[in-house]
Amino acid sequence: PLSRLDNFLKNVRGNILYVSPNDLDATDDIDNQGNSLGRPFKTIQRALIEASRFSYQRGLDNDRFGKTTIVLYPGDHYIDNRPGWIPIDGTNYRLRDGTTSSDFSPFSATTNFDLDSSSNDLYKLNSVHGGVIIPRGVSLVGMDLRKTKIRPKYVPNPENDNIERTAIFRVTGGSYFWQFTIFDGSPNGQVYKDYSTAKFVPNFSHHKVTGFEYADGVNDVYINDAFITNTQYSRTDLEMYYEKVGLAYGPASGRAIQPDYPSSGLDIEAKVDEYRIVGPQGGAVGISSIKAGDGVTATTTITVELESPGISGLNVDTAFQVNDCVDAAYNGSFVVDSVLTTDTATGNTTKFTYSVGNAPTDALETPASASVVLDTDTVSSASPYIFNISLRSVYGMCGIHADGSKASGFKSMVVAQFTGVSLQKDDNAFLKYNANTGSFLYADSVPNIHSDGNAKYRPEYY
Repeated sequence: PLSRLDNFLKNVRGNILYVSPNDLDATDDIDNQGNSLGRPFKTIQRALIEASRFSYQRGLDNDRFGKTTIVLYPGDHYIDNRPGWIPIDGTNYRLRDGTTSSDFSPFSATTNFDLDSSSNDLYKLNSVHGGVIIPRGVSLVGMDLRKTKIRPKYVPNPENDNIERTAIFRVTGGSYFWQFTIFDGSPNGQVYKDYSTAKFVPNFSHHKVTGFEYADGVNDVYINDAFITNTQYSRTDLEMYYEKVGLAYGPASGRAIQPDYPSSGLDIEAKVDEYRIVGPQGGAVGISSIKAGDGVTATTTITVELESPGISGLNVDTAFQVNDCVDAAYNGSFVVDSVLTTDTATGNTTKFTYSVGNAPTDALETPASASVVLDTDTVSSASPYIFNISLRSVYGMCGIHADGSKASGFKSMVVAQFTGVSLQKDDNAFLKYNANTGSFLYADSVPNIHSDGNAKYRPEYY
């Protein structure tokens, strides 16, 4: 009877996933899909990766967007937000400490999903800059703002400039966050503070941690620090994430994604609505040739070749207008069916297809003044929406960093009722001017300097 009841509670399409760390039946095992309240996931990270898998559909450029809500039950939800691994060739990975490893196998019954283990496999899928990626416009919905608590397990060393800033959540377009509270690292536990596996009590400044940042779907990953020197990769952080998802769901998972990285036709990939928020800012380009069908026998499938250097932002499902073709059947408002050619230097689209209702009379045109114009009147994507969330930090954690260089389009982020309480009691974050000597005093000479009303923030701790 209980098994039959469980079938009624399951959401077979992955629209709703459940996370309840205190549930006796909660498990992150690969045979659990988290879509039954009778068997929830233990961690948010496992649920997010499963949401990516539920978004997958066989075939290129057709994965689902904005379909999954993850319900968070009360409890302490830990996020191992260490920087993820950088995929090199489908077998080997580079870690942020500069070493390489092949210790990332497809998910199976023996995969390590234990966040208390420094070698767990969940953090490896994180952003290479740190932080768990919220894919495909997934929603995180808490049941109780006060009692649904999010805590990071990685807090970058505030005294080491070679350890870069990080985030807890790397958000995408269409994502939604509701009713939970972000706290500092557990005062009764330990956190990582650099690219090693050493752990420390989190009684130091958290100012290099931000609650919410964009997942970068625009810029190819570039790293230049003391560990990885002046290295440029050919994919964005978001593209690397989906490469790792494709590798994680291999044959041993029972739900394989094929083909996976480094295959030429990667079958799970970033969708433009994840990083173009909310739509393109605009743009126009001339048409060098336009044909219906094969250019001899006209059909409703139209192929367009654009004037050099093409145009940025013209992706699958992008809305656009065609103007001033001689045969009026080519003109109008449409969406892109497929992108055939891109410029290798700029990444601009130079050749694409779309569909019309009626085949044109002229199967091949070389119009003198026709153009393609990106359509800004669209709601195909949506801003990340951070609503009724609290940040309660005593070590200076940051709330939101909406860095527009990591997104395209209008780059908006919606925030409502975000309670940001970020105090600071790390004495190393302060200095005090001594008027008698004309010098500055620090924590080593002023006890409890963080409580001194005449103390100021040190600039590197802002």
